[in-house]
Amino acid sequence: NLGFTDPYLFGRQILLGADIYRRDYNSFNFIDGERNKTYEQVSTGGGLRLGFPVTEFLNFGARYSLIFDEISLDEDIFFIDPHQVPDPDGTGPLTGSDGPLPPVCDPDRAGQYLCDEIGTRATSAIGYSMVFGNTNAIRATRGHRIAFVQNFAGLGGDVKYIRTSADATKFWDLGSDFIFSAHAEGGYIHPLQDPPRPGRDAIRLTDRFFGQQMRGFDIRGIGPRILRTRYDAEGNLEEDAGTSDALGGRAYYMGPLEVEVPTSNYIRNLGLRPSAFVDIGSVWSLERPPLRDVIATCVPITGNTTGEPFELVPGGAQTSCGPTTGPTGFARFPGVKEEFVGDSPSPRLSVGFGVNWVSPFGPLRIDIAKAILTQEGDDTKFFSFNVGTRF
Repeated sequence: NLGFTDPYLFGRQILLGADIYRRDYNSFNFIDGERNKTYEQVSTGGGLRLGFPVTEFLNFGARYSLIFDEISLDEDIFFIDPHQVPDPDGTGPLTGSDGPLPPVCDPDRAGQYLCDEIGTRATSAIGYSMVFGNTNAIRATRGHRIAFVQNFAGLGGDVKYIRTSADATKFWDLGSDFIFSAHAEGGYIHPLQDPPRPGRDAIRLTDRFFGQQMRGFDIRGIGPRILRTRYDAEGNLEEDAGTSDALGGRAYYMGPLEVEVPTSNYIRNLGLRPSAFVDIGSVWSLERPPLRDVIATCVPITGNTTGEPFELVPGGAQTSCGPTTGPTGFARFPGVKEEFVGDSPSPRLSVGFGVNWVSPFGPLRIDIAKAILTQEGDDTKFFSFNVGTRF
């Protein structure tokens, strides 16, 4: 990131800023406790920012951004020879006009919902924000903050939507060094273009809401997701080797309640601030993606010039690939079963306690929380450690 800000443009209380950046993200899921990378997102962009006070406590901001996002998958893991992909039209082997086609994304390995996201897209967006705040300090003990933010994408580029979000926080000094805070936030993304095809959401994966991490749940631990379970060579589901991919949603809300408890002067001087909390929230609203339930894919082996790839599905008329040798033999590639879960506005709820520590290395947060209300597919987490803290 490289940024510049002039908070007093031409000697007036007007903020003008500019930023350019390149950011690399990796998304992960877990199989048997091991972390596995799924997609990679590389974002290159920049923008201009303008802000000024409307009143003593109310500020207005406007911005423009241009971002290029590239989504990719590891070809060694998720791509296959296009001749191994069943041809739904029955028109014969898949070849290009100038020879064999390059490797293609395999829905059985990656999921069609990830294969659809591969590529580069440009986002050209303008936005504004209104922020009111009259708190008495960075670590406030009284007052409140309210923010309303809207972004419009569609001034050129490849994506078109309106993203609206708002959040508010109120602090109360209860006396005897007890500080209570209530926070609420939420948002919705309204698409301004039709989906690329039926069964695919008009809002792409990287533009959706995933919400703040709820304590008691893992990162991206709530909301719509795909559960994927592979079939073994005998056609049985490997229940202990499934994966879970968070897809995000168009809508979300979060509402943590927290009370900071008093401590001795010694603990306070160490920079420790313990608290108890209740977190509630949800992420939802997503077009149901097409799901796969394929026991195996049968691909002609070398020498089989008459066969074409085909799939074995539960309840299908054909239950085997046929011979595995000879001029009509097929190779068998195990398939996968997918389930779409978690797309519900029903609240997730957790309770727990934690400690903020203003350490020599920066602010740190340790939380122990128990998820009380969950939905199918949610990924819970009892202990969490984060760099940074909530203000």
